[in-house]
Amino acid sequence: MRAKYLIILISILGASALFFLLSRLDSCGQKVKALGAEISIEKRVLSNGLVVVLVPDQTVPIVSLQLFYRVGSVDEHDGQTGLAHLFEHLMFKGTSRFGEKQFFHQLEAKGAEVNAYTTRDFTVFYENFVPDLLPKALEMEADRMLGLQLSESLLVRERKVVLEERALRTDSSPDGRMQESLWNLAYAVHPYQRPVIGYPQDLEGLTVETVMAFYKKYYQPANAVLVLTGDFSPNSTWALVKNSFGVLPRGARPERKLRAEPLQNEEHRLTLRDRTASERFSLGYHVTSAHQDDSYALDVLSNILFEGTSSRAYRKMVLEKDRAIGISGSAYTPAYPGLFLISATAKQGVSAESVQADLYGVISEVQDKGVEVEEISAAVKQLTLQLIDGVRTPYGLGQLIGTVELIFDDPRRFSDDLNKYLRVSQADVQRVARKYLNPNNRTVVTLVPEKNGEETP
Repeated sequence: MRAKYLIILISILGASALFFLLSRLDSCGQKVKALGAEISIEKRVLSNGLVVVLVPDQTVPIVSLQLFYRVGSVDEHDGQTGLAHLFEHLMFKGTSRFGEKQFFHQLEAKGAEVNAYTTRDFTVFYENFVPDLLPKALEMEADRMLGLQLSESLLVRERKVVLEERALRTDSSPDGRMQESLWNLAYAVHPYQRPVIGYPQDLEGLTVETVMAFYKKYYQPANAVLVLTGDFSPNSTWALVKNSFGVLPRGARPERKLRAEPLQNEEHRLTLRDRTASERFSLGYHVTSAHQDDSYALDVLSNILFEGTSSRAYRKMVLEKDRAIGISGSAYTPAYPGLFLISATAKQGVSAESVQADLYGVISEVQDKGVEVEEISAAVKQLTLQLIDGVRTPYGLGQLIGTVELIFDDPRRFSDDLNKYLRVSQADVQRVARKYLNPNNRTVVTLVPEKNGEETP
């Protein structure tokens, strides 16, 4: 899988960078060869529209079930933000058949890992378990796709949990405030501007009727992808899937009609204050989506600039200039045009503005002089090594395949990615640096220490 898909997961899960390289599909169209191993990928669709991707692998006696719903913060509206993330909580609160906490009592208590996460583009519920638990896991996932129960008291309770989570991760977190401000300032009309966790006033205004209407629209077979990876028999598992999910009624798959983000023609800047020892900043340049080939060169560029202590930015800003404590960056290219994200922390007593000037100097050098062939080769090698950690488990492989299926409607869409990375040239890297990393396309959020007696905005 190309690095861009997994950067989507990095931003949510804090995982290490992952990369999946495939050389070719075989003639049957169901198996791929990766790193000398043959992997079977079979996609089927139930009559109610549920997409099912089966990836059997008997290497270890573990199965990963991942249910992807095509619903994220991009599907929300002004005044009703945070709904998709709220359902990350509500979907564990029970049905008439399986009451509250039953996912934990019937699966986790038997050794399964049970959890969920929400992104801007989709929501995922997953369980990792021993093969014997597969029938029960399928039964329970199918049940909550149809029969979730919700009361006013339950909504009030879970809303409070989400508000507390927001207070911890955003309102009381300097980095959280910076990231929310950056996305809000960078986008004028596209829903990427809104935080996945939602705004407090919107969460407070949600009613049971609004929440249940959202559930019925998005949490149904035609809007979902079920990915199963690990130790199972495809034929018997397909029979289990049909038995559990095949009886669910078909709904209309919601159509996304999103406003395209206009070109940014001037730099956007914002300064925040907080209780912090030194100045820091986060910035983003508008870039492309995962659908465009420029994303390959952007991945290589971000690796050359920011990956590890030998990267150009770290050497210049931390080791040579000695004005920054740390610097990081990545090309975030999800389903819709994303951002080339960069964050840095200045040494105490050093201004963020001077560190930004150092960064712009590093970028200008690439724009003016380009990069070396050896740098591109090293970047691809680093991404290849990161692959090993990402796909050695059923969960990692399923996460990868499900993300690609959600973005492209094809779990094998990444099969030629290795060749595309190998075709990235010096000219390509220099071109995307010039095209995207320019001042008028930049949004900068700076955080400075608040002064005594000064209120934090």
